[in-house]
Amino acid sequence: MKQDKKAGLCDPAGHERNLDSWAVYYNDYFPANTRIDLEYRLSRMLVLAGRTWGTRIDNVARAQTGQSRARWQTLFVIAFGEQPATMTDIGIRLNVQWPTLVRVLDGLEKDGLINRVDNPRDGRSRLVSITDEGMRLVREIKPILDKERAALLEELSDEDLMRTGAILQLLMDRAAGE
Repeated sequence: MKQDKKAGLCDPAGHERNLDSWAVYYNDYFPANTRIDLEYRLSRMLVLAGRTWGTRIDNVARAQTGQSRARWQTLFVIAFGEQPATMTDIGIRLNVQWPTLVRVLDGLEKDGLINRVDNPRDGRSRLVSITDEGMRLVREIKPILDKERAALLEELSDEDLMRTGAILQLLMDRAAGE
């Protein structure tokens, strides 16, 4: 793979991608073509890819539905799992902190997209379920996201998707300390 002398990244075909062309002293910290250089570049690409993808789908879905990523992701994790779900379970599924979750759930409840009730088994928790209007919104947003995801991943084979998914799962597990 062709390597840029500065901190520019390369795609698999060797085309230079100067995402970090401003980092003129990068190789003072990470000597070119060393393991630490490759590890840093990969970790940086993971972060940038996640942010770029997140921004893309947030912008597209928001433009077409008026819903933010935080809102539709929350609706999706409620819809995809058993209901009702505890707020704690939803927070774990989303990997978000409590204040963020409460703020999103407050808005979804206010807009009639979810219901929250006291948990009869545990007075300290609340149970959340999605409303018919919330499910309608999930059905509206899903094809928008499916189209964007297909466009992003169309050049990858099923084998590529499975292999990449396995590698990303390993990295997520390692990052979580598992």
